[in-house]
Amino acid sequence: MPATDIAVVEATLKEGWTQDNLEVQFLKDDELMKQLGVKDPDELIGDVALTAVHTGRAGGFTMVGSNGSRETNAPDGQKTAQAKWTLRRAFNSVEIDTAAIKRTGNNSQAVAKVVDTEVSGKISDTQKQIVRQLVTDQSGFIVSLEDTEGKTKVLPLQTSGAYGLGVEATRQQWLPIGQVIDIGTAEDEDVKAASVEVVAYDDDETTPTITISGEGIDTEKDGEFLVSIANSRSGKTSYSMNGFRNLCDPTVAFGELKPEDEPGWVPAFHDSSGGALTRERVVKGRRKVRQRGVNPDWAWTSLEQVENLENELFPQVRYQDPNGMDTGDGEFVMIGKSLRVQAHEDCPDGDFTYVKKEHVAMIRDEKPYWLTRKFGNGILMPQANSTFLYGSLEWFVEFMCNRRNAVGNFTGLE
Repeated sequence: MPATDIAVVEATLKEGWTQDNLEVQFLKDDELMKQLGVKDPDELIGDVALTAVHTGRAGGFTMVGSNGSRETNAPDGQKTAQAKWTLRRAFNSVEIDTAAIKRTGNNSQAVAKVVDTEVSGKISDTQKQIVRQLVTDQSGFIVSLEDTEGKTKVLPLQTSGAYGLGVEATRQQWLPIGQVIDIGTAEDEDVKAASVEVVAYDDDETTPTITISGEGIDTEKDGEFLVSIANSRSGKTSYSMNGFRNLCDPTVAFGELKPEDEPGWVPAFHDSSGGALTRERVVKGRRKVRQRGVNPDWAWTSLEQVENLENELFPQVRYQDPNGMDTGDGEFVMIGKSLRVQAHEDCPDGDFTYVKKEHVAMIRDEKPYWLTRKFGNGILMPQANSTFLYGSLEWFVEFMCNRRNAVGNFTGLE
């Protein structure tokens, strides 16, 4: 490929896909990431970001007589702690066939269109996988498998239980065709299959499946076999980001602070009893968060739960003009005047989470960048023994919270 063609590609990327623009693209077009936004750490040591978090009120208050007192209670500061957030490394690669560039005749506008199509698609793919992590629990597990009889490449996915997210994994393309995965246990991430490829999927809501490359596996088992992105776990260690599920789990550490060490570092509530979501339950959950001194200003849930709320609320609405009837748009409902319940297509069907937006964010050391430019000679470089130009995007980022009792959630809803 002529050097002039590569120069046109480089110029297109440098002008249109700067660090600023990359970050904007990651945050736009997704309501969850848009609401969270990004922030800089208070301090950064290597890949560990440090932030101060609020864990409780101060003591030291005294009531004294009108003549004063020399026996007031000693002053006490606000209960704070330092949370540690290990930044997670989101990585994706861009490939552009040199033939696609050659066919443009070195026309800069045509080149820009080819490049923008590929880069924007990769950003969207990466955004999807980041959101998948935000709506789950940092374990790196995407879905658990049903039992099979004998070896098979067609693997049925569970639709109930903690990782019964088979419908979400296929319908939302958390496991798209071409994705490389591991299949294993909580202790050994690839004991059943290492780096196999998803070659097909069926997003039937009752019996979702994925089809993998290779010889197939037998999932008849004593324990639970789980799917993760290949190389995103090592044994018991997960490289995935935090998510709202582990943020709202009162039994686990978050930001390396344990609830047993910091009693104020727990969510307002976590309800995993399942059942139907009703207006009464939504209002009760809001009250539980509010009792911690925080009025949630945002809740997010699945499209299915917003539909359930709309169906419940619609019969209670009276219209003077039948031509002015509004059945809702399926995107959000309002509970009172201040709590917006936002639907999100990637939210697990049975989840509902309350948030005070100012207390949650994504934290990063810098804006996403082109790894190939930062440590190489250009954004796109020719691959050896290939007709492709190659570039890679990288972003060190983590989901964090500075006041944990400002959130609460339901899981396992019908």
